[in-house]
Amino acid sequence: MRYLILNNILLSSTPPRRRGLGGSKKVTYTNPPGPLFRKGGNFLLLISILIVTSCSNPYKNLTTTEYSINEIHQIPYALPFSEKALIYKANINFFNNDISGLLILKKTDESNYRIALTTQFGLKIFDFELNHGILNVKYCVEYLNKKVIINTFQNDFNLLLMQNHINNIFVIENPEQDQKIWQLKSGKLTYNYIQETESEKIANISFKKRNSDKISVGLYNYKGNIPENITLEHHNIKLKMNLKLIQ
Repeated sequence: MRYLILNNILLSSTPPRRRGLGGSKKVTYTNPPGPLFRKGGNFLLLISILIVTSCSNPYKNLTTTEYSINEIHQIPYALPFSEKALIYKANINFFNNDISGLLILKKTDESNYRIALTTQFGLKIFDFELNHGILNVKYCVEYLNKKVIINTFQNDFNLLLMQNHINNIFVIENPEQDQKIWQLKSGKLTYNYIQETESEKIANISFKKRNSDKISVGLYNYKGNIPENITLEHHNIKLKMNLKLIQ
């Protein structure tokens, strides 16, 4: 094994190994880090503080009240019960795949939904049953019938239909924005349903893990209690869904 001494740093000439394939590059210092390293360390510390500050809870100074889980029905559902099926024209962009068709949502009982996506000509793309937060696959085309994709759809529809399993409910009053935030928590997971005070409708939904944004949903142009337009976007993967109510 050969070594190279450069600016008082002893570097091994052994080729670096990729993380996950046997470790990372080995670096051995012959002397303690000098002022340049200390300065860099201070800079990194400052960046870390800024990141933590920017990711802190934006609602921490607002009035917060804890509710019983049994009072979850007080939250105005993003997609409430309807006697007839709701049909949305759907455009789904998943990585480099564009999927379009008709998304059909039917609530069959309190915590049970039937969710199907068909082409404009009626050919089935998928047919799911969402029962108490668990997505059961009745049918799914082969290229979508992958565990990671099914789990992603389960997370999306649980968020839209408020079927996630939770431990706590908080109500946060935000009078400056004329909003009420219904915050549902389960361990490190947080679901925010943001209700406009004037309209009493849910305008935005967000899913966070710790303080990192994972999914954002916008609900617009309500017809009665039903949003005419819905946009859903993931922040950690390339997935975006646009829905437009047609029935």
